[in-house]
Amino acid sequence: KDVLEFSGGILQKNTRMEVLTNALKSTPELEVVETPQGKKSILVIGAGASGLTVMKELKELGHTPICIEENMRIGGVYTKSYDRTMLTTSSLLTAYSDYSDGREDRPVFWSDEEYLDYLDGFATKFKLYENIHFRSSVLSARRDLDTNKWHVTVALGGAYVWPHRSSFLLGRSVAPGIATEAKKHGAQVLKTFHQLAEAQGFNKVKSTFSYDYYDHITGEKLQMIPGAPPSAVKTYVVDSLAVCTGTNTWAVLPSFDGQEEFIAGGGTIVHAEDYKKPEVYRNKRVLIVGAGESGSDICKEIADEAAKVAIVVRGKHGHLIPRKQADGRVTDLNTNRCRYSNPYIFGDWVGYVNQVAKKFAAKHGLIPLQNASERAVLQKIGELNMYQGTSAFSKFGCKNEGFVTAMVVKGAELHRDSFTLSKRCATFKDGSQFSDLDDVIACTGYKNSFPMFCTPQVADEIIHKPSNTKHKDIDPCYGKNPRALYKQIFCPLFTDGALAFFGFARPAFGSIPPTAEMQAKFFALVTDGQIELPPTEKMQQIAKKDECNWATRFGYDAKRVKGLVDYQLYLDDLAKEMGCLPPLTRIFFSSPRLWFKVMYGPLNTLQYRFVGPFQNLDRIKEVYAKMPVGDFLECSITTVFLITAKFLSLLGFKRFQPNNF
Repeated sequence: KDVLEFSGGILQKNTRMEVLTNALKSTPELEVVETPQGKKSILVIGAGASGLTVMKELKELGHTPICIEENMRIGGVYTKSYDRTMLTTSSLLTAYSDYSDGREDRPVFWSDEEYLDYLDGFATKFKLYENIHFRSSVLSARRDLDTNKWHVTVALGGAYVWPHRSSFLLGRSVAPGIATEAKKHGAQVLKTFHQLAEAQGFNKVKSTFSYDYYDHITGEKLQMIPGAPPSAVKTYVVDSLAVCTGTNTWAVLPSFDGQEEFIAGGGTIVHAEDYKKPEVYRNKRVLIVGAGESGSDICKEIADEAAKVAIVVRGKHGHLIPRKQADGRVTDLNTNRCRYSNPYIFGDWVGYVNQVAKKFAAKHGLIPLQNASERAVLQKIGELNMYQGTSAFSKFGCKNEGFVTAMVVKGAELHRDSFTLSKRCATFKDGSQFSDLDDVIACTGYKNSFPMFCTPQVADEIIHKPSNTKHKDIDPCYGKNPRALYKQIFCPLFTDGALAFFGFARPAFGSIPPTAEMQAKFFALVTDGQIELPPTEKMQQIAKKDECNWATRFGYDAKRVKGLVDYQLYLDDLAKEMGCLPPLTRIFFSSPRLWFKVMYGPLNTLQYRFVGPFQNLDRIKEVYAKMPVGDFLECSITTVFLITAKFLSLLGFKRFQPNNF
């Protein structure tokens, strides 16, 4: 069952489980993936933002990736998102360095559908679709010690995917008429699907519903039938394995005290993964558990429909940053090199002074706002951040103001205590209650799991002789703990980089796709032989040292979010390994205007293309000519701290040494 659950979502349909179980028992066709002389073959698991950039970087160096994707299309987590999903990082900070929407001068927050369209354009430009097998499931992965090759068994085709808006968004290669027809057909399918889900329960219907869909590359009309057999079972023999399944695959739904009584009394508890639209909660009283970015957005959405909403967090919520600044520009223009070049010792002071300044400006109308409620929301954000004493340097970020807006505008309640459920009621540790409770939505996150290493066929086989490590040890030792990976990418058991994980380093502020792009570039250089990894023991020592550094920086959050990193520090660290750190001094003297954009504009991965193996000065000039910079108030404050830190470090106070400045 674990093997089946790995393959992109939980496969609850018995017939499908039986089909794949039988597939494991059969003798699959063996295919040794051919490559050009001197190049390697890589099996990539997952075609989300991480898997796509890994394929692109490998192909550009002449290697041969084969991608296995359980869904019917690319997009990862955004193929199962709720109806009004908006990204929490702007188009400038989310885009890859090689491909953009051309609107660097006016960045926006993409909806999930707009981002899927962006990914489709990326995949089309770099011809990635020819390397992807859709609706296919990884069954097992075994390392052959005699040949040092991976034997990855895959069920090709037949995987079931429940309908979603993205199921009917066709790619750019499909004729406009067919794309329109698919969207119209999809609206009817989704209407029927959601009606059945409300009547029978989402978990039941999402694994049993049959429907027609259109191939998003060819436009061909196809059938989605639960329990369909795969078209073939094949074992690919490849040099390396790249795991790009992401951090949002395995939903974690905890057991709450008193939930049996609550459910028996007519209440419902669902994970955020099963939340799709707020209208379901019209005129109800709803408790949101968790104030991460999804929890914050969902709280705001439901507050528009529900009779009353409360949100509960354990202690401190994420450090709050609104999507947009008071002047309407995207806030992550301030996720820049000037801010994060400040040393950690100044971090909380930088955050505190910024909060005081912005709260004062909002309160006294020193910055233009559309209405009084916006001013009240910004004031509240400052109050909440200052109350819990957090900053962007030491706390996982919540890059939207959703639940704060719900509090200010809709009267939503915020609780910071544990709670116990009873019939139609939640009682908090401080004795307060949220009564007449109808529904609980658990925004309680996800866990990492990689059971393709744990199938009975491979689990107890040795995967690394010197350490006597078995295949089944990979999941708990490395898969579930990205800190144990070298640079949070490479399994240190393999000095040739033969097993790597992507998208599991999570920046506190910043964006996962460009982080994965830098990981992919590093992996491609290792695969190509341009970079040699250290010995196993050295990689393990470095991983342990890095883990201690992140634990010091993020404290409790580092334990809760295993892959948490500082965006600039992590990318700069990878850039050092690849020889592509931006030469700031040289840029300053050769082009002060460009240096200003690098320091005060959003930190995207183009900064790592001034020098080194991926140099592209034409692309840099094109983008930076249009790119805006952060707001004057915040940039002024961070500049004062940075200059002070540099001065103190020159006087010999090493604790104040700026980061790569």
